[in-house]
Amino acid sequence: MFCPKCGKGDQSADSYCRSCGDFLIDPAQHTSLMNRVLGITNPEKQVKFTLTIDLVTAIVSGFLLFFLMGYFDAVHDRTGATTPPIVYLVYIFLGLVSAWQLLSFTVGTTYRKKLNAAKKTLDQTDARPSLPEADHKNVVANSITEQTTHNLDKVPRR
Repeated sequence: MFCPKCGKGDQSADSYCRSCGDFLIDPAQHTSLMNRVLGITNPEKQVKFTLTIDLVTAIVSGFLLFFLMGYFDAVHDRTGATTPPIVYLVYIFLGLVSAWQLLSFTVGTTYRKKLNAAKKTLDQTDARPSLPEADHKNVVANSITEQTTHNLDKVPRR
């Protein structure tokens, strides 16, 4: 696989480029919803997007919970009408959604820190082992493969 950013070859899919550090994605393996619909392939961008969605959802559901509680408390104080029982289920649902999204945000933040720490560690170490320089003094002029190919070329073809 070739890196689409820098063009270096012999790369592994779903890993980081050994030259420029960009995340390489195999287009045949687009199985994630974020990959197929939104086109987000980089793990850092996926984590950032997920954290944003978690935080926004937690804030909106918490706001709706407190808004509904305030609204029905005000209606009860003003008119004396009782709150419908279904509203208590909505309170529970919104509270659970808000708590779940905050928990997901906390776990995602921890994951993001670990991902950044791992990337820093990879950046500090050279993952490619150095190969010794090629020894051009011991080059065989006619290898077995070249000789076989040369001999096959002499065979008449039908």
